[in-house]
Amino acid sequence: MTALVIIEAVVIVMLMILVAGLLKSHAEILRRLEGLGAAEDGDPITPPRQAATTGIERAPSDHLTGVAPDGAAVNVSLTHGSGETLLAFLSTGCASCRVFWGELSGDAEMPTPDTRPIVVTKGPSSESPAKVAELAGPKMRVVMSDDTWDDFKVPVTPYFMLVDQNGRIVGEGSATNLGRLLDLFRRSAADATPVRMSTRGREKFTDGRLTESGVTPGDSSLYENPTSQ
Repeated sequence: MTALVIIEAVVIVMLMILVAGLLKSHAEILRRLEGLGAAEDGDPITPPRQAATTGIERAPSDHLTGVAPDGAAVNVSLTHGSGETLLAFLSTGCASCRVFWGELSGDAEMPTPDTRPIVVTKGPSSESPAKVAELAGPKMRVVMSDDTWDDFKVPVTPYFMLVDQNGRIVGEGSATNLGRLLDLFRRSAADATPVRMSTRGREKFTDGRLTESGVTPGDSSLYENPTSQ
């Protein structure tokens, strides 16, 4: 009888150890799935991926120089003064880049109406010009340049930088599609809101936004009581 009780106790202990191990393994699997972007119900989670930023605050050069897929020399000004430039660092062999090749070759939504997209690939010694031309289509502007990738310290592909008309990098990162990328840039813009600025910076920000809206600083409409309208 005593031997039977001992055997039962040993079996119970072993079962407890087995259950504990299974629970631990299940928790580890869920943690890894979450890290890979998979939810427990099987639906993919694809939040914007903010790669470690390059730390570059301004474009290394006011111009991008390289060649087009047809071999023609290309020189693109980043300080042209008429809107932002979206630099899309893409590769022909990058699986994650495929969606962007497709979106950017059409009428894709941009961060602002004046934003112009420019795809930057590595040079002809690293990329096939024929493949680049095939993916880019007739409308997409492409600069093939190893030096540009080195100068901008591109960490991963796909990678994107939003450059304003003065050559300042106002947003950067990577995402799974263009919609996610725009969300990332909107959050970057939110991080630079007047709340985070100095008093003088907030005043300049507000005056700039008023001028863009056609209201000059000191306009009488700013001091009218809205309840009396």
